[in-house]
Amino acid sequence: MDPLKTTSLSARAQEAIMQIIEGMDLAQDNKLPREELLASQLGVSRTTIRQALNNLAAEGVVSRRQGKGTFVNVDSIGIRVTFSPCMELMQAIRNSGFEPSVRLLSAHAADESSGFSSGRYSMDDVRRMLELEAGDRLIEHDKVFFADGEPCAFCRDYFGASVAGGEAGLDELERYDDSLYRFVYNCSGRRVEWDKVEIDVAAPDDLPAVFTSQTPRGASRPLLCIRSVNYDQDSRPVVCAVEYVDTSVIRYNLVRQKAVDYQRQ
Repeated sequence: MDPLKTTSLSARAQEAIMQIIEGMDLAQDNKLPREELLASQLGVSRTTIRQALNNLAAEGVVSRRQGKGTFVNVDSIGIRVTFSPCMELMQAIRNSGFEPSVRLLSAHAADESSGFSSGRYSMDDVRRMLELEAGDRLIEHDKVFFADGEPCAFCRDYFGASVAGGEAGLDELERYDDSLYRFVYNCSGRRVEWDKVEIDVAAPDDLPAVFTSQTPRGASRPLLCIRSVNYDQDSRPVVCAVEYVDTSVIRYNLVRQKAVDYQRQ
């Protein structure tokens, strides 16, 4: 394997280790090579390898056992849709075994009199969460996602017009149905890298009419509601989002480390 040459070495090392894992016969042996061997193979320091392995351990992909080494969590490899790291809805639908498609419903200046996600936050709250300047217009961006032609998710994003290229960018955004994060990156160079989420359940009566109108019979079951603030490479907020997801189509999975105090009596 060629040495890694990138400014984000731990992230690239993590990707390279995942490639090594994918090539392993886990039914025979799930132990990874020692840190020094991985460092030599990938052309990076042991510190970089240690950080990459710690990241994979935090995601539940590997477990690190003192004095024994690092082992692949075989159960985690079979997970197709993960909650962390979070994949975009199109990929989540595809990984769930369906053909994904998306329809852009609208991209326009937000109605300052309406609330964010069934009144949970006001528009002033959203502006504060995004740290918008006084003159930066708040934009509302709605999409509905389909699995094999049936609506399965709705996403409403809020962001400042400045990150989408101003007025000219908004004109283009009204005809753009690819990833919003990719659009923002192309316009402003701000790359969404992490988010902070709040998980809830939305009853059918809570769902936006713009989504229920897309279904032949209307929404008849509760959906998973995920509210998030998405941050860029400098940990600055870029996009506030609310997603309503039909979990009969997209089933999120997460391998979690346990924090148990075994010393307390």
